Amino acid sequence: MRQASLCLALVLAIAACSAEVVTEATTSSSTTPPVTVADTLEATTSIATTTSSVSTTLPTTTTTSQPSTTAPLPFPPGRESLEHGGDAWVVVLAGSDDIDDPVLAEAVEAAEAAGYLTGPTDCDFGAAEALGQPAGNLTVSVYLASESDAEAALLAFETRGVTGVVGLVQTFCLD
Repeated sequence: MRQASLCLALVLAIAACSAEVVTEATTSSSTTPPVTVADTLEATTSIATTTSSVSTTLPTTTTTSQPSTTAPLPFPPGRESLEHGGDAWVVVLAGSDDIDDPVLAEAVEAAEAAGYLTGPTDCDFGAAEALGQPAGNLTVSVYLASESDAEAALLAFETRGVTGVVGLVQTFCLD
């Protein structure tokens, strides 16, 4: 495209110059034959033919798709059957050593908005540690059937501005 624009500018410049030359040639007594419009068209055609054979390959760019932060992802179904002392994949949404910490209430609200039932508990061994907190802290977790479901749920939470971590916990306090 750039070459075509340059060629067009060159053609217009040649045409303007040849018009001046034709004017000068008709008013001077030079023995040099004047440049005619036909000569200009022949030069233009020659330039156009030369530039049309030049290949202009533009570099291609590759973009990678990333999860959109504007379109919320769907949540996988929660796990309903838990056993005392059993393993469960979870998304841990929050943790604290204070039952009145607003972060716990916000996590419960986010889980409920996603269709999960949960609440603060200290009965999931490994949940607080997944957050980098001391064992025994209260945590709010969402229980899922598999690690891939937990990863999908975490991505769905993140598209809604809710953070968390995926972990494998042992569930207690269920008897």
